[in-house]
Amino acid sequence: MKKNLLKNLCIILVSFRSKDKAQKTIKYLNKDISIILIENSMDASIKKEFESKFKNVKVIIPKSNDGQGAAFNIGAKKTKKKYLLFIDIDIKIKTSQIITLINKAIKIKKFGVITPKIKNHNYNGSIIDKNKNQDLHKVLFNHGCVMLVERNTFKKINYFDEKIFLYFEESDLFKKCIDANLPVYMYDKVIISNPKSKSIDQKFMNDYIKVRNWHYCWSKFYYYKKHYGYLNGIVKTLPNLIRAIKKITICFFQLRFTEMSYYFAEILGLLFSYLNFRSFYRLKSKI
Repeated sequence: MKKNLLKNLCIILVSFRSKDKAQKTIKYLNKDISIILIENSMDASIKKEFESKFKNVKVIIPKSNDGQGAAFNIGAKKTKKKYLLFIDIDIKIKTSQIITLINKAIKIKKFGVITPKIKNHNYNGSIIDKNKNQDLHKVLFNHGCVMLVERNTFKKINYFDEKIFLYFEESDLFKKCIDANLPVYMYDKVIISNPKSKSIDQKFMNDYIKVRNWHYCWSKFYYYKKHYGYLNGIVKTLPNLIRAIKKITICFFQLRFTEMSYYFAEILGLLFSYLNFRSFYRLKSKI
């Protein structure tokens, strides 16, 4: 029964110069599970190494790095398995937990996404149903570090929005599911930790922070504009703009020019999003 369940599943991972983390995650997962790894660094040597070392792993090297959502889409289109499990590269989830999620999916039948409970996460305001006797909760949002979907359902809602490079990709997916009357669930019988990544080399940290800040602001406006209208997007992001301007002023007078560049990146991300420019900003240095 266990093998039959796992044969219906494909795990999709996305890596960007995270070879060691990818290996640890794959080794931790059951060898009966089909795994697709999208290597966004376009390092072709990883494909040869991983596919010879792990017989259950298929490595795909995309033509360009278009973000995690686009990479997940590539993996989803390369498998015929019924269930897809999207996992962040540094997440540890036990095989027994995966089986528990699949069993629950079989019982539910109709759903958009099933997510586990994230340890120490505050779910106030996220849970729609208030029945404390339930172990399965409809939610407006949960962290997207582990997401179980049916492949046909994922196709029906038109996959992840590939205009989003970073941030809000799972928010957008959840919103599309809810709008299509496909509930997003948090299953609190499966609890995982969501570690904060510390894999960025310190010599690239300044560039990384600027890219992160730029995309957070770009994606925030894009998400609210897409689902609630342009004016609502302005209202939701105006506090980010005001805060960034204040921080730039303070940093300028205190001669903290490196930090000032972080907030300048936020303003640029917002302005380009306001002007309907695509999400184009990328790291100049290779991590």
